[in-house]
Amino acid sequence: MTEMLIKEYAEQGKPLDHVLVIDVHSHLGSSPSIYMPSASKEKEQAILFTTMLDQVGVDYAIVSMMRGLFTNQLEANLDLARLMEVHRKLLGYVTYIPSWQQKSLEIAEQCFSSSDRFVGIKIHPDVNKYPINGPDYAPMWEYADSKGLLVLVHTWSQCPYSDPVRLLDIAEKYKNVTVLIGHSGGVEPGVTTAIELSNKYENMYLDLTGVFLCSGRPLDYFVSQANPDKLLFSSDAAFNSLTWDIGNVLYARVSEEIKEKVLGLNAQRLLKSFLIR
Repeated sequence: MTEMLIKEYAEQGKPLDHVLVIDVHSHLGSSPSIYMPSASKEKEQAILFTTMLDQVGVDYAIVSMMRGLFTNQLEANLDLARLMEVHRKLLGYVTYIPSWQQKSLEIAEQCFSSSDRFVGIKIHPDVNKYPINGPDYAPMWEYADSKGLLVLVHTWSQCPYSDPVRLLDIAEKYKNVTVLIGHSGGVEPGVTTAIELSNKYENMYLDLTGVFLCSGRPLDYFVSQANPDKLLFSSDAAFNSLTWDIGNVLYARVSEEIKEKVLGLNAQRLLKSFLIR
């Protein structure tokens, strides 16, 4: 019997149980401007989200808390620690707010010392109206560099705070940090900048959520321009539909081997010290 193609599992409504799938960019909580299901009830939202992970066949999703990005409620990270103990498919990012440097780092230390399910830090320069390479982010970069953490950075070419060109300073200075370039710059010229960064610096990786839609560039374009080992599946759920984002990978005009790398094997390599099968 011929083995099914990855996309055929989706066509038949079957979970992707035969491949490792890791979503490196997702959220729990509410947004002031975008609808998110069960946003006011994070425990219920976590149940809905992990049910979706099971249905699709996603093994792990790395989550950050919206309250920890959009408000000063950094204790939301401690709530995430408790949710991750219940929902074992969830891994976590601690959020950092540049105007609350000391408290952000204190909460981060609590999280990393009390739970082995936190893998890194998430920052959102647009929301916090502060540039990626500004001095108020420096304590976070230094902390992440000292611990060898992942840092997921929201980038978008049209915003002065989060233009990926600002990561040039970071790449040169903090070489022990693994940087996930969120949305791969979003639109041009940021997409080209993000690709160039990933090609030049060993510690720079491309988070693909949203970029297919907003840039008009499909996965095969990124495979042709960047190292396929640097491409990471991500959904930005519950902002976006997990099934829509994963469909861009399942139906891409690339080999099955590359699809498996993008879906999970590349992220597994970055998360080798965590509980990944």
